[in-house]
Formats: sequence, C-alpha cells, structure tokens
Amino acid sequence: MKKIEQKVLKFIDDKKLIVKNDKLLIALSGGPDSVFLFHLLIKYKKKFRIELGVVHINHKLRGIEANNDEKFCKDLCAKFSTPIFIIRKNVKALSKREKISVEEAGRKVRYSEFAKIAKNSNYTKIATAHTSDDNAETVFLNLIKGTGIKGLAGIPYKRGNIIRPVLILTKAEILRYLNDNKQPFRTDASNLQSDYNRNYIRNEIFPMIRSKLNPSFEENLLNTSSLIRSFSSELEKIIKEAAIEVSVFSCGKLKISLDTLKKYDTELLGDIFKRTIEKYFDVSLNYKNLKDINALLTGKVGSQVSLSKNLIALKERSEIVLFKKEKEEINSEMEIRTGQTIKLSTKKLSIINRIKKPLKFSSNRKKEFIAADEIDEKFSLRKWKSGDRFYPIGLKGTKKISDFLNEQKISSYDKKNQLVLTNCGKIVWVVGLRLDDRFKVTNRTNRILELCLK
Repeated sequence: MKKIEQKVLKFIDDKKLIVKNDKLLIALSGGPDSVFLFHLLIKYKKKFRIELGVVHINHKLRGIEANNDEKFCKDLCAKFSTPIFIIRKNVKALSKREKISVEEAGRKVRYSEFAKIAKNSNYTKIATAHTSDDNAETVFLNLIKGTGIKGLAGIPYKRGNIIRPVLILTKAEILRYLNDNKQPFRTDASNLQSDYNRNYIRNEIFPMIRSKLNPSFEENLLNTSSLIRSFSSELEKIIKEAAIEVSVFSCGKLKISLDTLKKYDTELLGDIFKRTIEKYFDVSLNYKNLKDINALLTGKVGSQVSLSKNLIALKERSEIVLFKKEKEEINSEMEIRTGQTIKLSTKKLSIINRIKKPLKFSSNRKKEFIAADEIDEKFSLRKWKSGDRFYPIGLKGTKKISDFLNEQKISSYDKKNQLVLTNCGKIVWVVGLRLDDRFKVTNRTNRILELCLK
C-alpha cells in the first residue's frame, strides 16, 4: 500500500506536478482511478499545502447508473468536506449534432467544463486520473489509425494547467490498493463491453499481449512514450524555430521562402508546413494536403493546389504563397461612366470629375489622375488579355501587359486576375499598378478625372 503511494508521490515530485498553495480541481467520475486519486490527494493535502475541489460530469448515457455515480461522488465529497461541482450534459445529443463519436463528444464536454470551472473558481490546476493503461490504449489507437511522433508520445503527464498524477500506475495497481483498503468505487458496466475502439483494445487485445508476450506491457510502453515525448519536445523546438524563419505573413498571405527551406531536412518539411500554415489559417492539414504542398517544391512556377476551406498554395519563383481564394472581382467586361462608382467583389472603383488645380500626386497607385479633354464618357473594365499592350507612364514605347506584370513580380494568381481600365479600346490604367502615358496630366490639360480603387 505504502509502496504505491510513494511511487505516485515521487512521480509528482519528479515532474513538479504540484506546488505549495496550488488549488486543485479533481475530475471525479466515481470509477477506481479517480477515486484513488481523490483519496491520495485528500490524504496528502496537508503535506502538499493545497486546496481541493471536485468536478463530476454526468454524461446522461447510462440512466439510473449515471445518477448513482453522481450520488456516490456527492456523498464521497460530503464525507471529506470537499466542494463538488456537478455538471449534467447530454453527450449523445452533442455527438449527433456535431457528427462526432460519443467518445469524442464526452471528451469535448469534459475538458470544456473543467476549463470553465477552473477559470471561474480560480483553480490553478486540473487533476485527471489517467493511468499507464490509458496511455497504452492511446498510443495503440494512434498507431493503428496512423500517427506521427506526437501520437506515439502518448498522454503527457502535464499539459497547460492539466496534470495527471497517477499516470505512473497501472489499473491493476490501483484496484489492488482500493481493495486492500476497502475503498468503494463505482464500476461502469459499459467499460466491460467492447463496442468502442478503446474498450475493444482494453478488453480483447491487451489481455492477450500481457499473457502471451509481456505482463508489464503498459509500464514498458509508458517508459517508451516518455522517451519519444522527450525526443518530440526537442524536435518541436526545431520545427517551431524553422516555422518562424521560413515564413512571412502579411495582408492575408503567407509566404514560405524556398531558399530558407533548403536548410532543413526534407523529412521535417511536412511538420514545418503544418506548423506554419495552421498558425495563420483556420485549417487542419492532413497527410494528402502536406504531400501536395511538398510536391509544389519541384513543380513549375504558377502551379497550385487547393486545400480545405478555400485555401490555395501557389508556387512562385522563390516562395510558396498561401492565401484564401476570394471571389473573382469580375468575370466579364463591365461598363463604368464618368461620375460613377462600381462595386467589385472586394473593392470599389470610382471615376470622379476633378477641378484641375491643385492636385496632390503621390506614390499611391490606387489613386491616379488622367487627362480627360479628348476622352469618351464610357469606360470598360476587364481582365487583361494575351497580346494587350500599353504605354507605361515614364517609359518610351509600348510594353506587353504580360511582360510588365512579370517585371512587377506579380504573383501567378494575381497576374491571372489583373484588371485593366480601357477607353475606346485603349488601355488607360493597369488597375492599381500603372497609368498609360497617353492619358497623363500635363500643363495643357483642361479637364481631369480621378481614378480611385479602394
């Protein structure tokens, strides 16, 4: 008995899970693991110099049995004068509503409620009763479904303000302790059924591994997970630093430098992409997404892939650019007259009559002034076409729009959607970039129009 207690106390001390004056919220289901945790912390409350509270979640899945679990927890807390929060949630309804498994819905409810209570009642830490058996089940499930290093690292003994003081113990050790001390606990009959993946592993697979291969399977796997977690932690630092170094985010676009990526091993690129992209965009990238992005590294300039939630990854000369795909500004030619403002999908274009003087010229290419003495009142707005030419202001002769856009280092995606404003078939303005020299304002200009994109 004392040996098991000392094992946990040493684990708590080694991992610095509890410090003086902590206010702990214990997640108490009524099952053996959480009951053991409750009794241990009650017993050593003065030693740790901590304050305790309890939260019990009634998932409304097992009718009378669930209500009996709730009563058991209330009575146990009353016996030791410990405050308890009772939360009742319809987990099955949440599962259907959000189209997730009952297991996932239950987990979502639990951690959400734990966090709310801890915040509202000033608990510094939340203690859950995960054991080495739970860790083994998690690692095994992740391995079957497919996982990276993080998935093999199992359940962390600490994450944020959540601590797991009995992760060092097996279920068998806890049951032996409770039985020896005649401590009652509740048994969830649904855990004995193999309907859920985790239960199947617990009830069918692990007993065979223990009897045929290794009786200390869970304990050994916990040690292995700990080693992987240490390695994963160091790797995470490298990936975090790399993600910062390779990327620049500005104006809704994420740019990942191809030259900087060359510094890192190709095996790390998927993790670097995932860390960088998910930081700036509300997406969860899967293996196929990462494979597609990786393929862009050797793809042609202008090649692109579509990810989830309208996210586009585009290969440029020296970088991968990621951005949310927006509705195209225009799909066909639009007419706009002097004095009008037309609304595009994300912007507005105005043509305004101006008094000739004084004019304030600036480097802002979104606002331009043009000579309108010999101009038609009707303009056209369209996407540029192959073969389009204009007279860039400040330069001699004509230039192809395609060559001009390349010189301006316009991205392949923006280049495809570049607009031009025309008058009587002549290009007046490569919108937002450059005026045509034939329409510049001079000392002889009598009438002026202001072009404004905003």
